[in-house]
Amino acid sequence: MSLHLVTDPLPREQLVKVAYSAWARCDEVALLSLITDNCEFQLVGDPVLNPHAGRRVGKAGVRESVRLFHGDFVVHEFLIEKIIAKDDDAVVHWHSTLEFVRTGRMIESERCDILAFEGNLISRIKCFFDSASMAVATGRVQTPDVEAPGAQARKA
Repeated sequence: MSLHLVTDPLPREQLVKVAYSAWARCDEVALLSLITDNCEFQLVGDPVLNPHAGRRVGKAGVRESVRLFHGDFVVHEFLIEKIIAKDDDAVVHWHSTLEFVRTGRMIESERCDILAFEGNLISRIKCFFDSASMAVATGRVQTPDVEAPGAQARKA
């Protein structure tokens, strides 16, 4: 049997699992201990559709992103579907069930993130997801009412 001390570097896949677990439970201290001081976090999308979208830099930027997200959503379920890690890069495909705090509405969310590492720390996170669907689910944009007058004409 071998004993691994906490000071031993984590394998990339395990580090990703620990980081995403910290994110899902809003554990800022654990998450920030796994990123570089100048980590770049970018949620791709239109800030009009998703106020969380944009680029944030450093631990303060990542902390802001975590606080914004968890201010709007409660994570009920979180599942990493797949991690592909090679050298200093990783891709993470994940799914979560979220509760939108303002309305109590449950939302299924799926995302794909690209990570880069410096040593055993995450240095860059670029996140991709369907921001338009999230904007509809959170009520930031409205979809046409299919029963409204003229809706049938728009469908044709």
